[in-house]
Amino acid sequence: MLSGRQLRLRASKIKLLLMDADGVLTDGKLYHFVDGSGATVEFKGTHSRDGIALAWLPSLGIRTGIISGRSSAGLAARARMLKMTYVVQETHFKAPAIEEILKESGVDKNEAAFVGDDFHDVPAMRRVGLAVAVADARPEVRRAADWVTRARGGDGALREVVELLLKSQGKWQEILARYELDAAATIR
Repeated sequence: MLSGRQLRLRASKIKLLLMDADGVLTDGKLYHFVDGSGATVEFKGTHSRDGIALAWLPSLGIRTGIISGRSSAGLAARARMLKMTYVVQETHFKAPAIEEILKESGVDKNEAAFVGDDFHDVPAMRRVGLAVAVADARPEVRRAADWVTRARGGDGALREVVELLLKSQGKWQEILARYELDAAATIR
């Protein structure tokens, strides 16, 4: 684990935030229904505070993306809503995806962060400058992380990550100003 100062220093450099989907963007629960035609439909829930925080990033120069072992049309649609730059689905081997995204984006590994929750996320976490685990990640994944959020996956963990990045980069005031708030009025 990094000290608070080390964490803020690493977070201040991040230009690309990548994450797992199930267990990070969502709480990891998958709901399967059969529609009228007999096709299986999958539902997932995401937290609105995570969504709004992720939506802020592109306008502030931080690109985002998902690397997921599953494939979901709903996830792809959510990524478009959040203006994510990268969406890689159906890959349980995330290290090659991270390496390809870094190469394509021109972002140095020290300028990238990855948020994960399970074993298959650790190789991706080891290839970035800031490795984050959600609070309810597997213990082995938490040990591999530079920082662990207080919130569980799908329950505000990504909002914590985004706030860390923006505060460390001196961009938090811009967000507060958008909502007619000032730093003295916020608690935390």
